[in-house]
Amino acid sequence: MTPRPRASAARPQRPVRPVLPTHAARPVPTVRRGAGPAARIGRILSIGDELILGRCIDTNAAHIARWMADHGLQVDRVQQVGDSQQRIQAAMAEAADGAALVICSGGLGPTEDDRTRHALAEAMGVALREDAASWRDIQAYFARAAIARVPDVNRRQALLPQGARIIRNDQGTAPGMLARLGTAWLACTPGVPHEMVAMLDTVAKALPRLVPGLRPATIREFWCSGLGESTAQELIPGLLTERDPQVGITVSEAGHLTLRVVGTPRQVATRHRALATALAAYALPCAGLAPSLVQWFSAHARTLSVAESCTCGQVMAALGAVPGASQMLHEGLLSYAEAVKVRRLGVPQALIRRHGVVSEAVALAMAEGMRAFSGADCSLATTGVAGPGGATADNPVGTVWVAVADAAGSRARRHHIRGDRARVQRRAASYALQLAWERVMTGT
Repeated sequence: MTPRPRASAARPQRPVRPVLPTHAARPVPTVRRGAGPAARIGRILSIGDELILGRCIDTNAAHIARWMADHGLQVDRVQQVGDSQQRIQAAMAEAADGAALVICSGGLGPTEDDRTRHALAEAMGVALREDAASWRDIQAYFARAAIARVPDVNRRQALLPQGARIIRNDQGTAPGMLARLGTAWLACTPGVPHEMVAMLDTVAKALPRLVPGLRPATIREFWCSGLGESTAQELIPGLLTERDPQVGITVSEAGHLTLRVVGTPRQVATRHRALATALAAYALPCAGLAPSLVQWFSAHARTLSVAESCTCGQVMAALGAVPGASQMLHEGLLSYAEAVKVRRLGVPQALIRRHGVVSEAVALAMAEGMRAFSGADCSLATTGVAGPGGATADNPVGTVWVAVADAAGSRARRHHIRGDRARVQRRAASYALQLAWERVMTGT
């Protein structure tokens, strides 16, 4: 364990207040409106061996990047680094060079492999000291959790580089840190996502003082489904531009494309209108198939039920995750076993023997049976071979049938999906949602 630093006898320790930069000895950056690219550059540093070993997905970086863009910062670099103190220190110095704000997440825990605070002190060329206010906050957190004894290792979390500011954490035990490093402000947050998110809200309140003159860009998105990226490009020649405005296209495994326009309000409005006109036949009203279906069914006072086999509840989960789903999501059945398909959905055993479980006939019977069983206006069904076993000559791994049934009749569609079991299930769920969307939009 790292020994606790002691306050100097010649200079009494003064607790650092949980208020972001107003200290006279730490002036805000001399960044002026229009002072050049560095005045708007934001960078992200994610810290942890679990990230570079591929054991954890870095969702923090995505949230921070969106936060920066929404506040007018231009992110030009996202970097991951392990728990080596020397490498964290070097990465901090590199990220701070030419940036206005650097956000680091991770490495603020109580254990010896949490080295962010030590690396920051080294990068700043200052000593670590125990911050009394932080230690009191840590003790109070344990008291609220009715834990009688605070482990002594948690004192490590109260260490603060001299001259840095604390960012209070009301979600956990690790306080954040804010400090100047070269010409940049560097904010360190915990790696725990909800603690990081709450801490960014605190940083946002001080952002006008930290980086004056920021002007958030106008960002608008357009969503569509039922076509691939290449087809979309053919329909919008010349509309995907690098700047003035910046326009890009992103493919989602959830079954839709997102076209993103970034620029001035006038640029964004003009380009968004052009994209919407060219892709009107494929447009979604919301950011994805599930939100669009929830909106449509709710607006039309219709209900939807789902019978799932190979997707194991992922269709229901996608719909149920959307706020307002309770207005239209009627019922779901995980009919994984053949006997459940027969007993609960009324799929004829003879039909299964003749065509097999993974077939158009069975998919249609599942959708029709679910609609009759549940009383919903519309029903979806999925059946397939998710793998890695279960394949036949006629139905290799990745063969999936999705079906929809409503008052106008029923329809099924076959897909061949490449990838592991997780991808087959994920894509099969998105294909089911896409078939439902086509049905409500076109009636076919």
